[in-house]
Amino acid sequence: MLRNTAMSWGAVSRHFHWIIVAMIAIQVPLGFYMNEVYKELIATNSTDFSLLLQVSQVHHTNGFLVLILATLRLSWRVTNPTPEMPPGLATYQRLLARLTHVFLYALLFAFPLSGWATLSAYEGEFPIFFFGWDDMPRIVPQALDGSHAPYEYYAAIHKACWRIGAGVLGLHVIGSLWHHVVAKDNVLRRMLSGA
Repeated sequence: MLRNTAMSWGAVSRHFHWIIVAMIAIQVPLGFYMNEVYKELIATNSTDFSLLLQVSQVHHTNGFLVLILATLRLSWRVTNPTPEMPPGLATYQRLLARLTHVFLYALLFAFPLSGWATLSAYEGEFPIFFFGWDDMPRIVPQALDGSHAPYEYYAAIHKACWRIGAGVLGLHVIGSLWHHVVAKDNVLRRMLSGA
């Protein structure tokens, strides 16, 4: 079944979920690696930016793809029923589950948008890539006066998204495992197989 029901996630929702999970599993370590490559270039005063450009192109493209998929996923979500929570959950558990999902969806937008804003605010000529196209529009004004404040502001938001995201994702995974191992209900199975 493609569409969600009151009892389970449909194939489209499940595929959106796991494709985005896989992309983020690639994106986060790639972002840390890109940062290390940049620091090494600065530390060694190197002018060979080829590796940084290659890594950046993949990181930027994946970020835009996550943003596109998150938009499609949210559109699908609002046009489909959301499976009901298992009976017997305490009010705080229902609230925690809802808040976790709201934060995860918010982060699916905040993370790539803050990265895009960081690149947009950068005062240099560093390109913003999407599948090799290196002229993506800037979504915030570029700092032209030598001030690094706008860049640092958006970079701090991007890093905060990582920290908050790690915590919220941890709650989400723990909650899923709790449902599977302790409560022994089908919450995890219905995202894995639609069961």
